[in-house]
Amino acid sequence: MRTTSGVLLLRHGETEWNALGRLQGRDDSPLTPLGREQAATLAAWAARRGLRRLVASPLGRAQATAAAIAEACGATIATREALAEMSFGDCAGLTLEQCEQRFPGVLAERARNRWAHRWPGGECYDDAIARLHAWLEAEPEALAGEGVAVVAHQALNRALLTVLTGCPREAALEGAQSAAQAIEILPDRSWRVLEIAGPAPATHPDGVI
Repeated sequence: MRTTSGVLLLRHGETEWNALGRLQGRDDSPLTPLGREQAATLAAWAARRGLRRLVASPLGRAQATAAAIAEACGATIATREALAEMSFGDCAGLTLEQCEQRFPGVLAERARNRWAHRWPGGECYDDAIARLHAWLEAEPEALAGEGVAVVAHQALNRALLTVLTGCPREAALEGAQSAAQAIEILPDRSWRVLEIAGPAPATHPDGVI
């Protein structure tokens, strides 16, 4: 894999399911008016950064956000299946309360080991990391060069962060990334969170996802 220093990890704008506290995973819901405003703010910021190339998740919420950025930057978009969000399986579309009702004890099980716990019928972070490694081994130039950004999802970006930097899993799980934040990979493989001025971030059930 070629050097990926300078790559930005971006997250889609708020969706209807974000606003309702419903888990999405591989399922999808459209951006809300706030989400479209967040995408526009992110696009203006990305244009000032001089982004040239976007690599995006195939899911609609990421594609809509990437399209806004690409229009503002004159950037190209490459879609990669490996960047789809971690699957929440049978919990997709449910609130956390509904998950617990349908699968009693699932949230306590997840709290014990968020990284390796698989959602019922879904994936865990290790699964997401495996497909990211397979993608980057098959396409080592995918994130090489300058002015590159990934447009994806909160859990997926955490997995990708560990792949690109080798950061501890605990560090990757800290906090929640919103559309008002970019994660920048630095030349020494360290990373930092950049705050982007804009509307209020999407709702996240942090500590569980």
